[in-house]
Order: sequence, then structure tokens, then C-alpha cells
Amino acid sequence: MLTSEGDVSTNDALASRELVYKLLDQLKPTDRLVIRMLDLEQRSVAEISELTGWKPGAVKVRAFRARGKLKRLFKELERKER
Repeated sequence: MLTSEGDVSTNDALASRELVYKLLDQLKPTDRLVIRMLDLEQRSVAEISELTGWKPGAVKVRAFRARGKLKRLFKELERKER
């Protein structure tokens, strides 16, 4: 059965979302929190700082490190699927 372009895009979007959440589940809670708030919820560093009590610099450092962990997890997953 052939699918339309819209179906493929929807399927790709769902698969991407599942992958993101699968990778996020492998992070520590604080790493997951900072990624979710900053990248998925589009909150500002100042807002996250207010909500968490972390200094703005700490929010940025945590986000940088958490993104690095996500990148490593993704690369590991890619290697396993080859």
C-alpha cells in the first residue's frame, strides 16, 4: 500500500518523538529536567533559574552537559543499529 507524503511526515515525526523520549529516559532526572524545560518547553534560562534555584550559569552548564550525554547516547544507539 502506498502512503501519501503527509503520512510519511507524520510517521517520521512520531518516530522522532519516540526516539527523543527514549533517549531522555536514559538521562539523570536533573539532566532530563533541564533539557525538557530549555529545549522542549522553550523556557528561558532566567525562568529555569527561578524555578529550580540554580544560578543562570549552572543552567547553561547543565544543559550543555546534558546535550552532550544525549549526543553520546544517540551515537551509541546508531552503532547498535548498524
